[in-house]
Amino acid sequence: MSFVMTCALTAMAGGLKGKVIYVNPGHGGWTANDRPIETINYVVMDTMGFFETKTNLWKGLELRDRLVKAGARVVMSRTRNGWVTAGQKNATSRDRAETWSDENGQQQITTLQTIAMNVDSINPDYFLSIHSNATGGDDGKLCNYLALVYRGETGKAYAEGSDERAKQAYPYIWDNPLTVWTDKNSDAPFITGDLTWMGATPPGNPNALGYTGYLGVMKHRVPSFLCEGSFHSYQPERHRLLNRDYCRYEGLRYYRAIKAWFGAKPDKQGHIVGTVKSATEHFEHPLYHYVEGSDDQWRPINGAMVKLRDSRGVTIRAYRTDGNYNGFFSFYDVEPGRYSIVVEAAGYKPTTLPVTVKGDEIVAVKPRLF
Repeated sequence: MSFVMTCALTAMAGGLKGKVIYVNPGHGGWTANDRPIETINYVVMDTMGFFETKTNLWKGLELRDRLVKAGARVVMSRTRNGWVTAGQKNATSRDRAETWSDENGQQQITTLQTIAMNVDSINPDYFLSIHSNATGGDDGKLCNYLALVYRGETGKAYAEGSDERAKQAYPYIWDNPLTVWTDKNSDAPFITGDLTWMGATPPGNPNALGYTGYLGVMKHRVPSFLCEGSFHSYQPERHRLLNRDYCRYEGLRYYRAIKAWFGAKPDKQGHIVGTVKSATEHFEHPLYHYVEGSDDQWRPINGAMVKLRDSRGVTIRAYRTDGNYNGFFSFYDVEPGRYSIVVEAAGYKPTTLPVTVKGDEIVAVKPRLF
């Protein structure tokens, strides 16, 4: 029996109905501390471009929606992107103060200690903090792997059960054939205690609640982990993260992990994700350094039309790839069955690929055009 199956069997059984899940989309504002980075189409600090703030929230909202549909109660530390300093040129009409209530009366929280205190008072059944990672130094380093971090030392979780949750979730989150993982894999996962990883001396400084650890958002009693879902400093991955539906794909994988932990019933529908790229052209750009020989060397095709056709040849959905050099497309919540993917793009020959959708599974396809 696999470790994942063992964890699922030993975890709290009975499905997601009535379970309380706390989702923390990391960061929250539009400041220099919210990880703005230049992309091909956008300069630094352009809120239409890359901010970790934005991508973390997209992932969290997808996770929330699926958990709620499955019967869970979800608490989020925020459901909007937060605040900027008054007068900053990147301010928008949607900016808010650091703490406020949304239209449903839910408080929007950004300070780490306040989040930790809120989590501790609620004592949810599961806590997940959503982030993406970056290397130090120059942008564009060829590093991209999944890291799951819990409070404490490696092999010694300070909130008992945190490491078990992370180990069970890792294969689900790692299962992304559309990115290029440069290190680690499902057999050698990067799962660590925050004190060990960040180089602090145990037990660290306690917060107002008396909990120790390095990452403030997890200084509470609830078994939890923080997910660095990928490296946004790896430029091809950053361009994928500009696509909200790609971020939804990560949120979907979190959902599958949490669903399995609680032994919930399989979903009846499945999902299709993919990337459209050139079969012959490499993509060279100063803001798109890729791993040599990897799938990221091929030019992502902007503006490609992807059609999903049923077994009768009828187009039931369509998706146009965006202009942000990722080629990503998706068809979520598809009934099980046999389908075909038809891809058309100016300057390329159309192609058709068969695809079989199974319930509660994600199938990845990679059309390559000549």
